[in-house]
Amino acid sequence: MSKALVGIQGAVDRAYIDERFGHVYKHARLPYDGYDETEFIVGEPRDGSFILDFSSLTADVAATIIRRIKAALRDPYAQARNGGLDDVNSITRQIESRQIQIANSLVQIREINQLNLQNDPLAVRTYGDKSIAKEIDQMLAMVRRDEGATFDITLKADDLDEPLLFSFNQQIAKNFSKVIKQRQLGSPVVCTGIVRELDHGHNQRINFKGKFINSDNRKTVIIHIDNDERFSILRPYLGGEEIRIIACPIIEYHSYDPVAGDIQFINMLE
Repeated sequence: MSKALVGIQGAVDRAYIDERFGHVYKHARLPYDGYDETEFIVGEPRDGSFILDFSSLTADVAATIIRRIKAALRDPYAQARNGGLDDVNSITRQIESRQIQIANSLVQIREINQLNLQNDPLAVRTYGDKSIAKEIDQMLAMVRRDEGATFDITLKADDLDEPLLFSFNQQIAKNFSKVIKQRQLGSPVVCTGIVRELDHGHNQRINFKGKFINSDNRKTVIIHIDNDERFSILRPYLGGEEIRIIACPIIEYHSYDPVAGDIQFINMLE
């Protein structure tokens, strides 16, 4: 129950930030003056497992929030009910494909601060959609673990709005998670910054991570490294001088956070 309440509140917060500021980025926090407007009242539990009613005293803002959550959940939920997505090419195969494109000058490499994902056919959603859906996905972890578990959430913005039911069983919850975690590599970009951290993991042979400080906006992003060879390329620069690398934005659920989104390391810029 606690996870359900935290997940719903998280989705409310992300929807509020997205609607108020026109965007939501990773780790964005609710502004101080937004707490009252995102406060929903939880009613007394009713018969039928756990049935709770949520309502808000800020009707206009609440209606906007609920409509935003409905919009973010509608497509991934429909895909989840239809069986989820077929597996796309692995990240390793996508890296190989990007390397071939770069070697043969088949793709234009831009600076990351010139990144315009509106022209990338892989990024057709706002990051707000992914951010809201992710909160609900974390809440559904309890349903994915239990074969007999179900979770229903009905969203209705106001008296004129048609209620929309999202009903999850174990399989639909698993499919939903698969849909919003689909990862694809965007067009390669040049990133200038400092390697702040590298983590080789414990007895890990592939898929390493690190932290990279982007010199353009001073934001720290997660940098993914697929194998030991590429990990070794970055190791000498750990905590050292500013470097220029070629990387690809990791686009999840057809969306990307242009401020602090994860990147996939491809190579040093020659």
